[in-house]
Amino acid sequence: MRSLPALLALGLLITGHSELHAQRTWLDQVLAPTDRTKAVYYREPAGRSGDLYMGRIHSLDGRLKAEGTYADAALMVPHGRFAFYHPDGKLESTGDYVNGNKSGVWQRFDRWGGELAEKVYDTKALENIEYTLVKTMPRYPGGEKEMVRAVREKVGRKVSSDALASFVVEKDGRVSDVKVSGADDRTAETIAGVISSANWSAGQNDGGVPVRVRMSVPLK
Repeated sequence: MRSLPALLALGLLITGHSELHAQRTWLDQVLAPTDRTKAVYYREPAGRSGDLYMGRIHSLDGRLKAEGTYADAALMVPHGRFAFYHPDGKLESTGDYVNGNKSGVWQRFDRWGGELAEKVYDTKALENIEYTLVKTMPRYPGGEKEMVRAVREKVGRKVSSDALASFVVEKDGRVSDVKVSGADDRTAETIAGVISSANWSAGQNDGGVPVRVRMSVPLK
């Protein structure tokens, strides 16, 4: 029969092991979050580096796959210096992330340590991408039904069931490039004014970073 101190020590060991696993994010082959049964890698926190959060990615057998810094405590948005490794531990590539995207010059190496051609990433090309579906879609104050109600109230008469508004919600919640079909010019102008005047909540990608989102809303 085990003594009380031994049982307490065993309990602390089990608790510590459970807490460690609770901190892990299970990842698939392309390092996207998945459930544990489909995982090929796992990511776990590794402290802080100034305002950034450090994280490491391991294969299930414990080999280091990547390490670097993140903008968020959940380790979803890589930001800062990163390094990736070959299965034998040799450096595979190193470079910087900016808000979840590779940026600038990345150095690359083959499995024997030989230098490969550098790869250059330009994040500016990604800044103006228009998404149509993101994890957190833009939202009009009160929701889409409230927007339609405000449009009808402002127009002062029934809006055609064919009326459709297309527009972009920018990263700061402003609305741009409003296009209205299925309505006469005067009505379309009024509708565009209602949509543009509100302070929308911006859309966000999987990492919680604001992005530009193209919306299409029927006004029936």
